[in-house]
Amino acid sequence: MTSLRVSVEGREQAFPLGTTIRIGAAPAADIVLNSPAISPYHARIFSDGRDWWLAAEAGTDVWVAGARVSTIAVPDETTAWLGPHGEVAVRLRLVAVTPRQSLQPQQAVAAPATAVTADWTEGSAGHTITGLTVSGQDRLPVVITRIGGVQRVFPVGTRIRVGRDPALELVSVNPLVSRQVHGLITSDERGAVYTDMSRRGTFHDGRKLHGPLRVTESVILRLGDPATGEELGITPPLTSTEIDHNRGRRVLRGRLRAIALAVAAVGVAAGLAAYFLTGSGSPASSPPSSSPLAGGTPAAVLLHAEDATVRLLLGSPSNYTGWGSGTVIAPTGLILTNAHVAEPQAPGAAVALGLPGSQLSLNPPYLTVEITTGPASPVMARYRARPVEVDGYLDFALVQIDATSNGTPVNPATLHLPYLPLGGDTGVQLDQPVTVLGFPGVADSDSITVTSGVISTFVPDPLGHVRDPRFELETTARLAHGNSGGAAINNSGQLIGVPSLEVTGEGGDLSWRLRSIAEALPLITAARDHSAYHSKILVQRTGAEQVTSVGIGSAAAQACSGTQSAPATALATYGVSYAQVPVGLDLALLIALPNGTIFTVPTGGLPQSIATTGSGCLAVALSAQELGLTSLPTGTYQIQLYGGPSLTPIGQAASVRVSTSGTP
Repeated sequence: MTSLRVSVEGREQAFPLGTTIRIGAAPAADIVLNSPAISPYHARIFSDGRDWWLAAEAGTDVWVAGARVSTIAVPDETTAWLGPHGEVAVRLRLVAVTPRQSLQPQQAVAAPATAVTADWTEGSAGHTITGLTVSGQDRLPVVITRIGGVQRVFPVGTRIRVGRDPALELVSVNPLVSRQVHGLITSDERGAVYTDMSRRGTFHDGRKLHGPLRVTESVILRLGDPATGEELGITPPLTSTEIDHNRGRRVLRGRLRAIALAVAAVGVAAGLAAYFLTGSGSPASSPPSSSPLAGGTPAAVLLHAEDATVRLLLGSPSNYTGWGSGTVIAPTGLILTNAHVAEPQAPGAAVALGLPGSQLSLNPPYLTVEITTGPASPVMARYRARPVEVDGYLDFALVQIDATSNGTPVNPATLHLPYLPLGGDTGVQLDQPVTVLGFPGVADSDSITVTSGVISTFVPDPLGHVRDPRFELETTARLAHGNSGGAAINNSGQLIGVPSLEVTGEGGDLSWRLRSIAEALPLITAARDHSAYHSKILVQRTGAEQVTSVGIGSAAAQACSGTQSAPATALATYGVSYAQVPVGLDLALLIALPNGTIFTVPTGGLPQSIATTGSGCLAVALSAQELGLTSLPTGTYQIQLYGGPSLTPIGQAASVRVSTSGTP
């Protein structure tokens, strides 16, 4: 095949093989769609040197044959529907088909290509890619990537740049990812190399990369933060034979480690036996079950807490998209965890993250509950659970076990599971010992991980919705991705907090945060009483909200008056005037630069505000210095106001312009 024809809205364009085609509402898109349902950069069409592929951008909807797709090969003719409800039809048609050429044309092809499915068996979140097959991988080496839920395929030798600039090959909307190039992937037929090019860094298994990473097996990296950064998956250009060989080497390494541990255990046992048989010592005066461990937590208390801490897989054991931790708080299988683990799209989560609700991760169909089988033993999948009460802003969720891991219904009253009693935050003091239990991916283990520390300070709600100054408890106990939703206990074994956040500060310093258990009490009460929980923290939308004008200017007054253009200077203010907005409603402003880059505040997410009157204006100043420039880029800027607990659009997106003269 030599070209692709794209027909949309009565227009048809042709593109040669090897072209990357961006589709969206942004003026800089290769195919511009005039629909409020379409994102600035909604989808991308690209080729791997032989075939054409259609891919949805992160957080967008693309439908083919009635099914939502992330990446799909384009056959001779395909009609894709773009938008949440398939509002815009895009017809893709291959033309001028020629015999397919190998990347090495002098080598004869003796047999049909063998399909090789992308293998994602490693990484902190254990992702599995389904439905993506690369034909002829043994003859046509390719690099397969995954970011923002979208998989893409690139021929060997392609320079793959990763960042938030829509002009790059791999684009993220996560504010922790650098605006320009965060990292670079290069490849040859023996593997790939990832090189970090950012200030925030790239992390592999929780450790920051300090040089190029040679990728010879499927890996998952985190961009910008070891716990909350964007996940980037890379499968290198290996043949199926090499993949099997690498898998065999991993198994062999695991067996060697197990043998080494067994030898060490035998040595320790022999030493202890000699110690007691020779009379050189005597058993401890206190039995192990009551002796205090590091941090002052009695061993019996810790063992019980381990039994009550579970791992939660987002999906089935064979097909899950990540995991978190949870704490059983009732013998009937009621489990407390984070909302971002159990129901990422819960109302309020968008406000907490500063992201439009459409960009949040999808809710899992259910959670698989894995139970500990011993302090040094791996967890085992036993049950399924589903959310019963959730608050996205507080980042709390109560999930209830309702079936075995294979889907057979269970009666919660018959479970009799070990559980933790609840503490309170009124007795929590600075420098108080705390023990954290969970299943962080950085540990590279299926067994429970225990860390200890102290309460170092109290952190109030940064948006001011919760007035309790102990909204979050900062701790010195180390947390990592996968700890989310686990248990933070005092020396009495009471649950006082839930690991929720890891905040990166200046110089790479980390602040580990626990969400206070006191904030979860209303949800717990509702779950135990089998009553509906209604959050009173965030104001709900009425549906009558309106945008009255969108503007730009040198100051807020000019922007809020609806001025449509401004000169290219070092600073501009963008404003959206609104009416009929409930007082207290959360608002956020999306500003898309001419190249499609979304402006975010230093702490991450969109600029946010809370409406103090029913009518007003949300104005945001943007300086060229924040973009690393001397003057703001000229061109058309897309502006969209969002509001409510899920930060849904208010009105339609509008545009303003920055030009050399300041006139349209």
